[in-house]
Amino acid sequence: MAALHRAAGFTVMELLIVIALAAMILALGAPQFGEFQRNNRLTATANDLLAGFQLARTEAIKRQRPVALCASADPRAEIPSCTAGAFQGWVVFEDPDGDCQPVAAAAVLRREGPVPAAVRVRADGQCTLFGADGFARELGSGADTRRVVVCDERGYALQAGSDQSAARGIQVLRPGRALVTRDADLLEGWDLACP
Repeated sequence: MAALHRAAGFTVMELLIVIALAAMILALGAPQFGEFQRNNRLTATANDLLAGFQLARTEAIKRQRPVALCASADPRAEIPSCTAGAFQGWVVFEDPDGDCQPVAAAAVLRREGPVPAAVRVRADGQCTLFGADGFARELGSGADTRRVVVCDERGYALQAGSDQSAARGIQVLRPGRALVTRDADLLEGWDLACP
């Protein structure tokens, strides 16, 4: 007599249990995934802007001439213009006359933007100018960018389960160093509307 072989595999009941467990895990994780995506957009934009400040400072020292980073409503224009307040991107360029306006496309060292649609970026000025010594220069008349806020529809609200803001702030210190912060009290004190 031939021995009966039992077929290997899953029963319908086992398959239903696995599907039910997967659905529960997905239902619990999906809201957190959306939060993760929003945080990732803010972090990426803030890190790109921080890299722009660092590039401008480094190039000013390396080239031994002023280099500026300015906020721009249209960073992809052939010769972009600097704007104050809310902006869509930024431009790093050689600025020998220190007026925070690029005079030729060749002077532009880096362009960034537009920022993701859900992200809002606002600055307290229109330009940060770094001298050949790497220090941030004073431009006067409110043109200096010393603080930038990167946020979304959550504004300065605290991150779920944290004492830090969902928004990111970048502060350029006088010696030229740029810092990122998520301190909600500090960011609200900057008086930059978000969103």
